[in-house]
Amino acid sequence: MSEPSLLLTSKRSILPWRKRKLSFRSPKVKGEPLLKKAYGEEGGDDIDFDRRQLSSDESLGWHKTDEDSSVNRTSVSEFGEDNFAVGSWEQKEVVSRDGHLKLQSHVFFASIDQRSERAAGESACTALVAVIADWFQKNCDLMPIKSQFDCLIREGSLEWRYLCENEIYREWFPDNFDLETVLQAKIRPLSAVPRKSFIGFFHPEGMDEGQFDFLHGAMSFDNIWDEISRAECLNSAEPQVFIVSWNDHFFILKVEPEAYYIIDTLGERLYEGCNQAYILKFDRDTIIHKLQPNVSQPSDDKSNGNQLVPTAAAEPKNVQLQDGSIAGAVVTKPEEQIKTEGNEEVVCRGKESCKEYIKSFLAAIPIRELQADIKKGLMASTLLHRRLQIEFHYTELLQPLPKTSSAPHSDEVQLTEVTA
Repeated sequence: MSEPSLLLTSKRSILPWRKRKLSFRSPKVKGEPLLKKAYGEEGGDDIDFDRRQLSSDESLGWHKTDEDSSVNRTSVSEFGEDNFAVGSWEQKEVVSRDGHLKLQSHVFFASIDQRSERAAGESACTALVAVIADWFQKNCDLMPIKSQFDCLIREGSLEWRYLCENEIYREWFPDNFDLETVLQAKIRPLSAVPRKSFIGFFHPEGMDEGQFDFLHGAMSFDNIWDEISRAECLNSAEPQVFIVSWNDHFFILKVEPEAYYIIDTLGERLYEGCNQAYILKFDRDTIIHKLQPNVSQPSDDKSNGNQLVPTAAAEPKNVQLQDGSIAGAVVTKPEEQIKTEGNEEVVCRGKESCKEYIKSFLAAIPIRELQADIKKGLMASTLLHRRLQIEFHYTELLQPLPKTSSAPHSDEVQLTEVTA
């Protein structure tokens, strides 16, 4: 078997955090039989028992590599040649809600999203981004495997339910929690760094400037993106993890030298009908096309979300091969990608497509609806401010407080003789 191109890491978890153990050594003493009748119903021996107790420090994972084909992921546990399917990147095409643009990129899906019964995190997005950002801070060069992505969604939803048990929080935040409250609750050792964070506004085009006086002097979304790109160039060796807040929802933006990633725990944000959390990759293979009017488009009154473009090929599935490797999604190579038709103009390509995606896929329709409300005189200035504002919170792990030296005990105080 050829040497795996993927490096192993111990920073993984496939079990809920409350079930983790602090020790992973088998309690079996030397000479004691390996088989245990007590474990018979669940596996039969200490190895199976210990495998079930794996924690984040001893479970599965994969490193991203320069040769990452986005097809297969292989993980090997400390117990031998166990192999697990851990998800795969899938090439998808998504048409924007207004039908003007089409995104062609790669997506990594979880099995669930926050609304799944297995997560029960209907309004848990704030707690979820804190849990996921914490994981990325502790695993800078990694992407979660599918089972771990699911686990993070369940963990974040569980933390949200714990916070909901606090009556004061419920009174303050009847809909969902703000980020400051979640960070202060310290559900994870995470902080937002104000000096590296940004608050700005989308600037609607074609509107009377007098209606947007509060925007004068404020950062625009384009200004923020320029600052993020500039900081990424200066700190290219270190990924940046932002928690993005806009339109009463939170998601993660991970910035790397070769790619941007949007991590969202609500599948409907990607396309209508999606019920899986996702990681959307923007790299050199990403393309956004402009669709001409002669192409069949979803109308605004018929669609509430982006549309997934169906493909003729069947959905790829994870298949375990006899040699122990994992065959994941068959990802189309760049030269095999769907060719641009005559009615599709390339708007942008590469990782900077992420900026256009946020503006034209996530924000286009809400801003257009806002403009319509303004023209009808239905929009108060406070609501206008809220609907245009977008925040990028730069995250870091909380540093442990330095240990202060305790004052010496009274009977240990040393006296220095003073001579005249």
